Amino acid sequence: MARSKMKLEYIRDNASRRSTLRKRSKGILKKVEEISVLCGTDACGIIYSPEEAAAQVWPQPMDARRILTEFNNLPELERTRKMSNHLAYMQERINTLTEKVVKGENANTEAEVRALLYEGFGGSDFAQLSPYEVWAVGNALDELMAKVFEKMRVMSLPAEAQTGGGVAVGPGAAPAIPEAGPSTPAVMGDSGSSSSDGGDSDEDDC
Repeated sequence: MARSKMKLEYIRDNASRRSTLRKRSKGILKKVEEISVLCGTDACGIIYSPEEAAAQVWPQPMDARRILTEFNNLPELERTRKMSNHLAYMQERINTLTEKVVKGENANTEAEVRALLYEGFGGSDFAQLSPYEVWAVGNALDELMAKVFEKMRVMSLPAEAQTGGGVAVGPGAAPAIPEAGPSTPAVMGDSGSSSSDGGDSDEDDC
């Protein structure tokens, strides 16, 4: 059975608080050791409680002192570049959640406006809408009509303009070829040879 999630708040019961401190401290120091071994980096952990006789340290106190000294000797910019505290973490979480809330509100507003537009298409007179809702529907309708008119304008342009110049494609791109009829002479073979043949036969008849 999965353990229930503990509420993150100060434990007022002394015995329960001490027991939780011992268990969590052992787990945290074990994680520090795992990070040091798996990642091949210097790491140390120090957990101090005024109710305990001595602080819990990993690794040995001398090694932990060496690691802290090397860290403190780093330039301030490099030492604090990726440093974070509880206040900065909570502020980052608040900003992230605020962005999610704003996105959700915008999505809900768009869905409500679309629903009102559909009601208008169905014949609603918008009698129950507030002034803000009427303004929102009118603004959405203006944007929709602008898109429709732009699409209509593009579809009515000649093929040359739609393709940006060059060879035109589509209906009307090629000239119409007239059909053969009484007013259109039928051309058979080479036109020069046809004329000369006709002239020879006239001379022969003569």
